[in-house]
Amino acid sequence: MKFIETLRALPLSRQLLLGAAVLGIVFAMSFMVQGATKEPMALLYSGLEPQYAGEIIEELEQSGVEYEIQGGAIFIPEGKRDSVRFALAKEGLPRQSVQGYELLDEVNGFSVTSEMYNASYWRAKEGELTRTILAIPGISAARVHIGASLRSGFARSQPAQTASVTLTTTHSLSKGQAEAIQYLVALAVSGLKPEDVAVIDPTKGILAGPNSDETAEAGPAAEDQASALEQKITSLLEARVGAGNARVSVSVDVSRERQRVSTVAFDPQSKVIRSRTTSDMSESGSGGGGALTVASNLPQEGEGAAAGGSTNASKNSSENIAYEINETRTEIEKLPGQIERISIAVLLNEQSLGLDPAAADAATVRDKVLADLQSLVTSGAGLNLERGDSISVELMPFQQVTADDLVAAPGMMQQLLERYLWSGLQALLLGLVVIVLAFGVVRPMLSPKKADVALDGTAAPGAAPAFAGGAPESDPLNYLKDYAREREEETAALLQQWLNEDQKIAVNE
Repeated sequence: MKFIETLRALPLSRQLLLGAAVLGIVFAMSFMVQGATKEPMALLYSGLEPQYAGEIIEELEQSGVEYEIQGGAIFIPEGKRDSVRFALAKEGLPRQSVQGYELLDEVNGFSVTSEMYNASYWRAKEGELTRTILAIPGISAARVHIGASLRSGFARSQPAQTASVTLTTTHSLSKGQAEAIQYLVALAVSGLKPEDVAVIDPTKGILAGPNSDETAEAGPAAEDQASALEQKITSLLEARVGAGNARVSVSVDVSRERQRVSTVAFDPQSKVIRSRTTSDMSESGSGGGGALTVASNLPQEGEGAAAGGSTNASKNSSENIAYEINETRTEIEKLPGQIERISIAVLLNEQSLGLDPAAADAATVRDKVLADLQSLVTSGAGLNLERGDSISVELMPFQQVTADDLVAAPGMMQQLLERYLWSGLQALLLGLVVIVLAFGVVRPMLSPKKADVALDGTAAPGAAPAFAGGAPESDPLNYLKDYAREREEETAALLQQWLNEDQKIAVNE
């Protein structure tokens, strides 16, 4: 009640000023509290097509959910994200930006020709394949193109089917993954062979398919082999020297060319009869001394028949032998990725082996340890020294990491400061604003203004008189107390003046 009476006793101007101060305090407190207790925003969806993002925003506005748009992403309060996603999924949102067989639902009526239906069918097929490929982890975007052959019904031969897949990936795809995409597309299209499907990454080139670079996987294959060897050798050595006391570096050189070598070798020392031909020829002839008559052509009888003639006979024999020389044909095809050379460098912490450098046979023991470790690594890595593989094993003391080089984990106080520093500063600033407004503005306004009356009973210039109609406005004792409290220096000076006057009076007497 006293507070209300004090407010009523104030002038109108001071009441208005007090109301403005109170509103300022409330506004400052609301602003600071809202900033300190505001719920963080979380990502709802990003990368949506504009028309589908508009459907999401419209649904959020109808449900009264606060949202923010930053670029192509939609953010909502973190505590509502999961429930909003389930609610949107119930409504079928967000809609798929890639359409599949639902395109065939729009193809109806008698006005649709066979060409229009075939075009819609292949579009639906491409959309379904795109959806399946997008479900593969690591693929952020995909597009499928099928080279559909619309041949005539009178054609005897059907042209080969072809297809291409364009991908945008977050990491490099292996050759096996690219081939899996080839088979995925080929098995979905009748008559399409996997080798006729091209898998293309715009930044990395052709991953698989016709005219693909067969040496593209040589680099990653070599890196994988080197990494596997490093892990294998490190685990083998750490069993002897302890964890962290072995450093292994493996370099694998692989062939990046495709070669086909054909050789033919003949052995002249080995002869094999391939064929043998033998021919015999006999000739015989007869002659006479008489004249040639008709009777000469008639058969003759008796001894008179041979009279007057002679007979000649000859015989020839020949043999032809063909030999076959031993022949060896060899054809070798070298594919990319074959290992040509392996180089291994091993560095061990000498202190972990427990060798005594002051011993008499320290050098001999050290060489024996090096030889044993080198033999161990050579056998474990499967090195072929005849091929040109090399290995180097060295023993050196490792540099000890000092405590100054270590980064200490953040403590609880540091984590609290990192997490709540800004909120604490906002709360502190809010408290300072409230204190300043309360003690600097509100309290002086609520305090009644005293009449500036001198203690000698005379009214100060511009001040209301202390007495009205011979009666005091208030208790003089309380007034003096308030006056002495508010004007301590003037009160002290006045008392000093009174004491000086009393001393003068006492001296004169």
